[in-house]
Amino acid sequence: MTTAMNVNGSHALGIWTAGVLVGLRTLREEPVLGLKRLALPVSYWRSVEFAYVWRQLEPGAGTRILDLGSPKDLAAMLATHRGYEVVATDILPEAIALSERYARAQRLEGRGPGRVHSEIQDGRALTYADGSFDAAYSVSVLEHIPDTGDSGAIRELVRVVRPGGLVVVTVPFDRRYRETFVDGPVYERRPQDSERLFFERHYDRAALTARLTGHAGADLVDLQFWGEGAIRTEPLLDRLGPLRLPLSPLEAWFAAAWL
Repeated sequence: MTTAMNVNGSHALGIWTAGVLVGLRTLREEPVLGLKRLALPVSYWRSVEFAYVWRQLEPGAGTRILDLGSPKDLAAMLATHRGYEVVATDILPEAIALSERYARAQRLEGRGPGRVHSEIQDGRALTYADGSFDAAYSVSVLEHIPDTGDSGAIRELVRVVRPGGLVVVTVPFDRRYRETFVDGPVYERRPQDSERLFFERHYDRAALTARLTGHAGADLVDLQFWGEGAIRTEPLLDRLGPLRLPLSPLEAWFAAAWL
């Protein structure tokens, strides 16, 4: 039997608290995973993104939610503190294996309210029937899907969520659309010869509309932009390199102050 504190994850510090609890609940069965989560309860940007998803998902306990490829901490938080049944998916088998380990360690694995069930899925071609879920979310995933895969994933999310349900996504934004390519493997993809592989895109307003928010089968109900002001914390943290580790438990606090 597991017990849960009353956590308000609608802001970054509430998500930080939920992340600490994930670490504490994991410690007994998976001490290494638990310690890793306690060292970094939730990262700088994820704390704000997770809080946004938390605020948007307002259905009652027992609601069936699809997680498409997001960091799986949020699935555990929503199952534990909101009573949702979360189907946590990813295209990578190793990500699903890790998700299952976290869920088992917290005694959350399974189906039904307050449970997390993990499955391998390709967001561009989900195997679920139309209207299988009450809501879906995807945190910083769509920007990594190459070609028109981000648009395909949005279509699939809209398809598998019931009419009147909600799809919540977060992606990086910039004043001008840009794409990043890298050497070496990217997620499930491997380069051929000297090929550089697509890594991610930053959307501008036109790309958001054309690729994500202009889907004919859905209405846009909320659009928010977050960024740093005069204090640019993220570049400072990046410059610290290994010295950033001692500050890791405080990253959500920095996000609450400056994002």
